[in-house]
Amino acid sequence: MGNLLPVSFGAGITALIMGLMNGVTVFCWDPRVDGVSGIDDWLIENSITTAHCAPSFLRAWSSLESDEAPDNSLGSLRVVVTYGEAVHGEDYARHRSHGFARATYVNWLATTETGVVAYNAFPPHSELPVGVVPAGRARDGKDVQIVDVNGVPLPDGEIGEIQIVSSDLADGYHGDPDRTAARFTRLGDGVSIYRTGDRGRIDERGELQLRGRVDDAVKIRGYLVEPMEVEAHIRRIPGVADVFVAVVLENDRPEIVAYVVLTKAVMARSGAEMRRELATYLPAWMLPRHFVLMPALPRNERGKVDRTALPSVEVRSTPPTLAGPAELWLSSIWESILGIDSIDRDDDFFELGGDSLASTEVVAKIHDMFRIRITAAEFAAASTVKDLAALVDRCRIDPDDRVCHNTMVPLKLEGSGRPLFIMNGAGCPSTTLSTLSKALHTDRPVYALQPHGFESRGLPDRSVKASARRFIFEIKKIQPTGPYLLAGYSYGGYVALEMASQLSESGDTVEHVTVLDTRISTETAARLAGRAGISLDPSIVDLAPQPSTNTRWKPTRRTVAAMWIRTLFAGILQYPPATQWTVFLYIGGQALRKHRMRTCAAPVTVIRGATNNRGREIWSLIATGSLDFDDVDACHEDVVRQPYVRKTAAIIDRICDRA
Repeated sequence: MGNLLPVSFGAGITALIMGLMNGVTVFCWDPRVDGVSGIDDWLIENSITTAHCAPSFLRAWSSLESDEAPDNSLGSLRVVVTYGEAVHGEDYARHRSHGFARATYVNWLATTETGVVAYNAFPPHSELPVGVVPAGRARDGKDVQIVDVNGVPLPDGEIGEIQIVSSDLADGYHGDPDRTAARFTRLGDGVSIYRTGDRGRIDERGELQLRGRVDDAVKIRGYLVEPMEVEAHIRRIPGVADVFVAVVLENDRPEIVAYVVLTKAVMARSGAEMRRELATYLPAWMLPRHFVLMPALPRNERGKVDRTALPSVEVRSTPPTLAGPAELWLSSIWESILGIDSIDRDDDFFELGGDSLASTEVVAKIHDMFRIRITAAEFAAASTVKDLAALVDRCRIDPDDRVCHNTMVPLKLEGSGRPLFIMNGAGCPSTTLSTLSKALHTDRPVYALQPHGFESRGLPDRSVKASARRFIFEIKKIQPTGPYLLAGYSYGGYVALEMASQLSESGDTVEHVTVLDTRISTETAARLAGRAGISLDPSIVDLAPQPSTNTRWKPTRRTVAAMWIRTLFAGILQYPPATQWTVFLYIGGQALRKHRMRTCAAPVTVIRGATNNRGREIWSLIATGSLDFDDVDACHEDVVRQPYVRKTAAIIDRICDRA
């Protein structure tokens, strides 16, 4: 038997004692110390047949990378029992597909005060429920009742507080008679009633369904909302690994906050994307106003979400204000795209959960409504309702009265320090870096540089060196002399390093270069090693992650020819956003294939994503000065997106503080 619960937790000590009293060997795994890494090998080594764990541990276990997951031969595990918090059918299904198709899954409802109240078992190959798994039927000796606020029993199907009637209950709370009186009622003959403080109902099958805590249910716009129900719907969104829903008061009215953990294997969804998906099947009053994306939910030693450790959200204490018709119309556009209401003139689009894709929708709707065209770069520089409305008003009065952000895009103008210049990826709009700029706390202006011709007419640079020359010309308009602070995301990392080399050759000083998850290809690594006259371990050379392929898309002569023609006219013709991004990504790829990297004497910090395995042996062939590494456990795109961008920004802040 495997006890995967802390023994200080009631369920953990119960599982331990029950196992020993039944004569079985109990192997203990402390999730607080050991996490989940190596759990599968531990199960096999000890021939574990029954595993007892919290649902949160089960989710983490199921999220092990594929190379850590076992095949379907782990037949020793026959039963998986979960306790402590709500478990979802999707949790069991995901774990079953992890290699445990022959296991029976059991959901136990138990409390310290009552012991086991009910359980629900799902044998191998049985259909699993959608959403929260019912607690099941009450075990012998326990009578489950659903009562109203006055303690009057409710008919099956109605929601109320769950109370347990039994002779097998605790006597009360030691040294706390007031709390005992509030929860326990003596009926005589050793029988007591315990009021759990949980809400639930008895369904048509006679099974108990939990609906959250009594104190958690709240009225929003006149409708009673149960956070657990909102959680269940959010868990249905592909890519969501874990979620906790809370309620905060904003402008004297309750609003829903969703703390979401997303899987690391795919690009994280923005809050706006999740809110729009939920809006297809949930009413407006059940939609979270705030989405807080997190790498993991904080949990206490019992495995439950530690509410006190959850990050606070900025809430407005005064009613939202808008000034003028442009702000009014723009707020309506944002509301339709972001799925929230009561937008204020000082609200920032990206802080409300918007991303670069959603920003293109805003730009398109502005064109439809006002018959003017603004670029994503202009939007990145004016991302509040107030600033965007001012831009729209200027363009409507005089289309030429605007600052053209073809290559250099100001993301943050405030600050007294030397500017930070960030070179963007080849096929990325400047809005890709907006979230990063807002997460930075450094006291200096921040500028993004994007490929020439990306958002207005202009011939694109077809080589990394040409891009570097152009970007140097642009940054000298802002900062004529060094020392310079440079950074580059993805393809932009190559450009930033080339800029450092060119600046050094011209006598300028580069303070630091930060490389954001730039990938060194196998060919480039081998070329660098050959130039240095050294041989690399083949296993090191082959570590470069290969680009993912879309098996549903098969290139044809026609599609290849179409892309070739589009790249010829790139910058002269402006394509729809998705096509434009793809075309410039292709141009960047062509530039990299013919680029020959040079050494960089400036200090370099390499920030690597989860699958970027290039280490010092290869990067030291490029960075001949000081070289540091920092890792962000996220996929390539998420290094500059929430929630992982907070760590990326903290690393850059630390670098800037030293400059």
